[in-house]
Amino acid sequence: MIEISVNGEIKDVSENLNVKELIQVLEYKTKGFAVAVNTTFVAIDRYEETIIRHGDTIDILAPVQGG
Repeated sequence: MIEISVNGEIKDVSENLNVKELIQVLEYKTKGFAVAVNTTFVAIDRYEETIIRHGDTIDILAPVQGG
């Protein structure tokens, strides 16, 4: 297990997860959110190749609707 921060909350997750797997483990159901790892935006087509490491800070931002 490794320790990461997700939206400011400390989480313990399995080693060698990629961003796509992390989203599944955290049970995010919303489509169309943005993900940043250590303040760097990760494009959707790079989710599977971006591996989460111990100590990483992950920000998952859902779209905001309104007018």
